[in-house]
Amino acid sequence: MIFNFTATTRFYFFREPVDMRKGIHSLYHLVKTLGKKDALNGNAYVFVGSTRKSIKVLRWQKEGFVLYNKKLELGCYTLPQQVGDAPFFEVESTILDQIVNSIKHKSNLNELRLKAMITA
Repeated sequence: MIFNFTATTRFYFFREPVDMRKGIHSLYHLVKTLGKKDALNGNAYVFVGSTRKSIKVLRWQKEGFVLYNKKLELGCYTLPQQVGDAPFFEVESTILDQIVNSIKHKSNLNELRLKAMITA
């Protein structure tokens, strides 16, 4: 996994797409008000944009928030199956790792474009 999480870190996905212009304070507000969760407990809160090209992970570490951000140039993220109807649902770290490190390509044309960009 590209993140530095502990074995006890729990991961919560926000159910709705999020405006990826939101920063730490706005995402913290979503966790606290809509999710009614304590964002200062070291758990990670995952947000995905409407196009599924961007993913942000918010987490409190010792003395401040850390916001991880990954934006795909091609393809989009495959999201986990949503459980329940709460604003946030929990996923295992292995699921998050699979999501972050595997890309669902929209078409083979995107792969061809990427290969062309690399070889050019």
